Amino acid sequence: LQHLFRDIRFIFPKRRLSWRKKGAILDVIKPLFRGYFFVSAEYKRIKELDDWMRDKKLDIWFVKINKLIIPITNQELQLIKQLIGDGDIVERSEIIKLGEKTKIVSGPLVGFEGIVDKYSKRDCRVTIKVTVNGEEKRVELEGMWLEAK
Repeated sequence: LQHLFRDIRFIFPKRRLSWRKKGAILDVIKPLFRGYFFVSAEYKRIKELDDWMRDKKLDIWFVKINKLIIPITNQELQLIKQLIGDGDIVERSEIIKLGEKTKIVSGPLVGFEGIVDKYSKRDCRVTIKVTVNGEEKRVELEGMWLEAK
């Protein structure tokens, strides 16, 4: 799509996770929001893209209400941009346990402690709650635990 519609920015945020498989630890890249990708362009161009996809019978659809394409809010867009940084992959955040409190000390989740739903030191995961188009989604991200000094 990016080659056909050069003036439209397609954003397909992904996340890096480590998985244990047969004793080995593998790095895998998975979508941040399964089933979603985002488009940044003027509404007229997005409508042209929607018409083109329907004409080609692609199995891709825009979120719509009453036939109007629904944009994500600026707040949702800023969150996605901060999570993916300059690339399109949410990298690992570094986490430290200070007594009863857990603090994110580096990575894309710094300053977003308010959206963290839970931490799993054993699985090296941070689960966040994110709202996209009014729908709350839980997303697991990679978290590297540091020892408190």
